[in-house]
Amino acid sequence: MKKSKAATLSIIAAMYAVAIHAEPRFMQGDAAGFVVSDIKYALGPDASETGACPAGMSKNVVEIYIEEHGIVRGEGETEGDFNRRVRRDSRIYSQSPEGKNYCSFPELAQPDPHFKTVQRSDIKVRGINIDGRASLNDFLDAQGNRGIDNQFFRVVGCSRSFQSEGLSNHFVTTMKTGAWGITIQLSGLDDIKNDNEVKVVIAANADPIQLSAARDALPYATYARSQDPRFRAETTARLVDGVLTSDPVDMRFHKVVNSMILERPLQQARVVATLTEEGLLNGYLAGYTPVEALYDFVYGYRSGKTSEGELSPLRERSANGTAFVLGHTCNGGYYALKEHADGLPDPETGLFTAISTQYEFSAIPAFIVDVETKSLNSELTPGRLL
Repeated sequence: MKKSKAATLSIIAAMYAVAIHAEPRFMQGDAAGFVVSDIKYALGPDASETGACPAGMSKNVVEIYIEEHGIVRGEGETEGDFNRRVRRDSRIYSQSPEGKNYCSFPELAQPDPHFKTVQRSDIKVRGINIDGRASLNDFLDAQGNRGIDNQFFRVVGCSRSFQSEGLSNHFVTTMKTGAWGITIQLSGLDDIKNDNEVKVVIAANADPIQLSAARDALPYATYARSQDPRFRAETTARLVDGVLTSDPVDMRFHKVVNSMILERPLQQARVVATLTEEGLLNGYLAGYTPVEALYDFVYGYRSGKTSEGELSPLRERSANGTAFVLGHTCNGGYYALKEHADGLPDPETGLFTAISTQYEFSAIPAFIVDVETKSLNSELTPGRLL
């Protein structure tokens, strides 16, 4: 029997209703797992675009030595000999008279006037309003509203290595070697658009990230979650119009530099990210990093460890060579972090001990299992932390 047009439309409508209520592919019951596929610091535009560094960019010790002493290449001196000479003689700016290098002992040096920071606040900077307030020291969001807590950008915004073509914001490279990683799992998820209570677990990977031949992270790979409680953070969140906003939680993840393993703590951290119907999670991870810890993993490497979990030899932790290549001084970075700290006030002195730090990340669907496993790259991790 030929169906009426009304009956046909009714069937189509019913099928459409079933389709839109079908469980998204990335959901596993009321849970969804993700692995971070890309992550970097959330920063502002380059100084060349904003004019934020009118006094110029930060300098390394060789540049400072040449400028301060008017050093020029001698007659008949080869370029190689000149470079070796100024590298040797500029050590007066990188080590104490007793021979202790300032990257390992920045407190022995004075603040560096050649280390430049962003003094303006009328700059649109990527990130979120962490504390819910708008102070004069906050930066502007994309719409021009004040409130972005990102004092880390203020510290590094006049450093060449933190410009868009610089070397300091590409730490995702070591993540893609399998040296470290981050998993995110949501549970109690009733609706991917609006849900007033979602459980969130953010933990280190215990397995190396799976990549395609083009070195892109593969979706729907399986990852074991770290069993080390120090690298596991649990909190709750809400979904409103597809935007996930978590409650504050303390967390930490890894950084690997020159085969040394360091830790990135982030306190009172929040996730604000958009969850798409395809299972992509894109947004910000923002909080406050203790100044001493941030100095370690950005500048000084003082706490760098070997794969066995022992403190790396001092000669390996010396970051003078890195400071030269990246174009800054370690003591300059150290005192700038202290000057611009804006979080976690000391209960006795009232001085801030941490600095607002923001990361922007992308995460793709993954299957997260909570079991102990031995990573193929476990030799890269301290004491099997991952």
